[in-house]
Amino acid sequence: MKLFAKYNRINIAATIFVLLAGGCCYYFILRFVLIHQLDKDLKIEEQEIKDHVKENNSLPNAANYKDQKIVYESSTRILGKREIKSISIYDSAEDETTPGRQLVFSINSAGKNYLVTITKSQQETEDLVQLIVLLTLAIVVVLLLVLFIINRFVLNKLWLPFNDTLSELKKFDLSNKRSIQLEPSNINEFRELNIAVTEMSRAVLKDYEALKSFTENASHEIQTPLAVINSKLELLIQSENFSEQQVQYIQHIQAETSRLSKLNQSLLLLTKIDNQQFKHTEEVDIGKIAAKQLNNYEELIAAKGITLTKDIAGDCIVSMNEIMAEVLVANLITNAIKHNIDNGTISVAVNNKKLAVANTGPVLEGDPAAMFERFKKDKVNSDSLGLGLSIVKKITEQYGFAVAYSYAGKIHTVSIDF
Repeated sequence: MKLFAKYNRINIAATIFVLLAGGCCYYFILRFVLIHQLDKDLKIEEQEIKDHVKENNSLPNAANYKDQKIVYESSTRILGKREIKSISIYDSAEDETTPGRQLVFSINSAGKNYLVTITKSQQETEDLVQLIVLLTLAIVVVLLLVLFIINRFVLNKLWLPFNDTLSELKKFDLSNKRSIQLEPSNINEFRELNIAVTEMSRAVLKDYEALKSFTENASHEIQTPLAVINSKLELLIQSENFSEQQVQYIQHIQAETSRLSKLNQSLLLLTKIDNQQFKHTEEVDIGKIAAKQLNNYEELIAAKGITLTKDIAGDCIVSMNEIMAEVLVANLITNAIKHNIDNGTISVAVNNKKLAVANTGPVLEGDPAAMFERFKKDKVNSDSLGLGLSIVKKITEQYGFAVAYSYAGKIHTVSIDF
């Protein structure tokens, strides 16, 4: 859910709750005040009757109006204090009952005790309360409508700088070597955010370029002495002044030097993939690339006595960098050769946007998912660098391909769905 939509929901829900709660309180307070005023009027009538009796020693005439009724009843019961209560009054003209307030008190006139009952209709009070409540509800509805319009248009416009910043962040690409450029904003928070984002993008670009330069330079500087060491070792092996044991030592050093050189090249390739330095894409035929790579490794396959089965169709055209496609296929094939057994089998199938490389081999130890991690390798084959399938995984992630591993019937299968 977007922040703007969530804010609207919370804001409108809170507003409705507060207005409804306030409206209920307002209704009961207003009703209490109006009833209190009605009771005050009853008390004024009571006082007028008492004043009339005091002056004239007689009761005033009984009254029976639409909204007020005064009744005198001779009684031996004397009330210590007045009684006020709510009652229902039957209106014969309208054939309905209406709410009312009634005041009863005792009075002595001409030596006789009377109960005086004063009744006032509460209908006008209730009508007034209902009218005020309806007006309040109308104001609440208008207020909610205004809040909705403000949130819909005004706040949406206020959030435009943030949306622009988010859009620029999504488009930010290290390979473009361009820092994020944002439009100035007159809102302090967004202005500070834009400054922070711009400075961050510049720092990231600077660090990226420094890391890229360091990686390339370090790789080049490491590769050069390794090549020199390797060439010198080859010259030493050709010398006749060494014993057989010394020659073996030199061969071991040469093997480790070659391994270190391959490791350096593999790590450099992974770094370049991470830095997205292979941006150029084109339509490549995976079938042709697979056939080419199999020809390259033909002698190595034959040396291990491996039986090769090919099922290559010509309809697997994929949009990606051609160098990356060759690296991808080559790593799968070399992985199948390295982890195979003598006189084993390799099967390469390319069809319907899918590449599958299967090979015989010992049972895998550990979690199959760990094979695609860096420096994770089969314990049986210690000569492996543990980077081949990691490179495969990195390439598939960059292009959004799906890579999967399965083992059945002593056959390991790595497949890629393009």
